[in-house]
Amino acid sequence: MTTWRVGTVVGAVMESPTARSIWLEIPGLPTPRPGQHIDIRLTAPDGYSTSRSYSLSDVREGETVAVSVEELDDGEVSPFLVHDLEIGEQVEVAGPVGMQFVWPPSEADADRPVQLVAGGSGIAPLMSMIRARETTRPDVEMRLLYSTRSPEHAFYRDEFALLTSSGRLRVDWFFSRSAPADSGRRAGRITRDEFLTAVLPVEDHPLFYLCGGNEYVEVLGDWLLDAGYPIGDIRIERFLVT
Repeated sequence: MTTWRVGTVVGAVMESPTARSIWLEIPGLPTPRPGQHIDIRLTAPDGYSTSRSYSLSDVREGETVAVSVEELDDGEVSPFLVHDLEIGEQVEVAGPVGMQFVWPPSEADADRPVQLVAGGSGIAPLMSMIRARETTRPDVEMRLLYSTRSPEHAFYRDEFALLTSSGRLRVDWFFSRSAPADSGRRAGRITRDEFLTAVLPVEDHPLFYLCGGNEYVEVLGDWLLDAGYPIGDIRIERFLVT
């Protein structure tokens, strides 16, 4: 049976014109791990309720966690979370859920280099790994490849700027629709050669975490396998638009 807990909104920030990070304080929440998700349930005054799953983007404070929500044009839950849910209000929460996408996957793999690959709002669970690395395993090498529509649609821009300027994280940006003039690359989908040039090489034995739309992660996953990366070192989280 699903256990639903009450989560209180204690913080929120807009990440883009259509996306928002929300911090929830959830007493009794089992210890979350980077890469997991929670279910958020909303109930209308007439008793109608619906729930959606959202990846955790910050798990550093235990019972206070963050989700980063991208608004869907025809969504039932995301428009309310992005534009209407206010500080101090409450929602029902279940989870955390999912062990197949957590980092580190085991103690034996805890110090291996990590290549993160995000498409759009697929950056959310990967951000929980980046943030956790800073506080729990700061010596682990992490690299991020982030594909998004435009700079305006990129999440966590200020945080990434600080991490890159301090040498804590390499971020390879790919913009599919609109690229800044100083990016050195025209907007468009990432190519196979660009992808394999940017990611950590096979000889470094990296762990891969890919999150994004189904087609995006399927194509990139196939490129990795064709290039000789072991299937057991590749973890994939797919988006289902609902």
